[in-house]
Amino acid sequence: MPVIKYPYSCDVNTIFEFCNEIEQYCEENEVVIDFSNMGRIEPFTIVYVAKYIREFNRRNKDTVVSCRGHKTKDYAANMAFFRAFGLRHGREPNCVDGNDRFVPYTILRIQTIVDEATKEWEVEQEIIERRSAHLAEILAQQNSGNLVDALTFSIREIMRNVYEHSKSKSIEYCAQYWPYYSKVEIAIVDHGIGLKASLKNNPHVQIATHSDAIQQALMPAISSKNYKGAIVDTNDPWHNSGFGLYMINRICRLGGSFLICSGDHGIQLDENGKEHIDLPHLCRGTAVRMVLNTGKLAELNSMLAKFRNDGYEIAKQIKGVGMYEASAASQMLSRDFEKNA
Repeated sequence: MPVIKYPYSCDVNTIFEFCNEIEQYCEENEVVIDFSNMGRIEPFTIVYVAKYIREFNRRNKDTVVSCRGHKTKDYAANMAFFRAFGLRHGREPNCVDGNDRFVPYTILRIQTIVDEATKEWEVEQEIIERRSAHLAEILAQQNSGNLVDALTFSIREIMRNVYEHSKSKSIEYCAQYWPYYSKVEIAIVDHGIGLKASLKNNPHVQIATHSDAIQQALMPAISSKNYKGAIVDTNDPWHNSGFGLYMINRICRLGGSFLICSGDHGIQLDENGKEHIDLPHLCRGTAVRMVLNTGKLAELNSMLAKFRNDGYEIAKQIKGVGMYEASAASQMLSRDFEKNA
């Protein structure tokens, strides 16, 4: 039977190749994953690989996935990594004690949000806001401050995207704060329709590929629900303006990074520029990694005001092209980096 060695590195391209290697054995009776060589593992690695193996199991019911070399990997077990894809080892997902600066693999079902909102007589976005704030406080181990505000905003906007656009039945996430390195990483994945299918609801965008869709989604004022001709209640404080992903990637690029994957493509952004990643397999739904440099987070209101104003200016510059095309999205990203270099 084939044996696949889990990589030592948690570099995203290495992880993508590992998932693709699993895919190559979809017609085998059994495949073994050897975790003996597993080194550092981070939140994005945890949610992305667990999601991929779980989906592989569902799509290939005649292929048995066995594991070995995992029993000494205490950190991964404590983060609920193994249980998340069906291996009976380590803690279960959704076990959050709040005593440390981490959030293990957690599955938040959309129906849970809906039920809680109904019970509390609130809109679903209020529930997402409250849960995001709670996660931020666990990671920061404090109840207020710039870090809590930035984390709450970033987590909330990604969760809102999943709830409002993806048609996924769950939001799955994992996070860790390393104060010594001034670094927080939050990873969020869903099992929804993906950015390409979602943005096709907007008649003013032109999308041929998953790469086009990601670039469009990163543009300010681009949304699958808010566009010319759409019925939007602007009095609703939660109405979608299409600025969420743009604002988040600006926050992350302050010494951190932002990665988003959907379909067969990913785009990674940091203060040095952008990287296009051609995935060697299909990412069903959307996967996001946010890395924040906690040493560079100013007061959130002024920071977001600056980013929003930048976004308005960039959006105005490219709106003259009429139909939003992938080239316009690339142009926006390029101008954005030149403006803020």
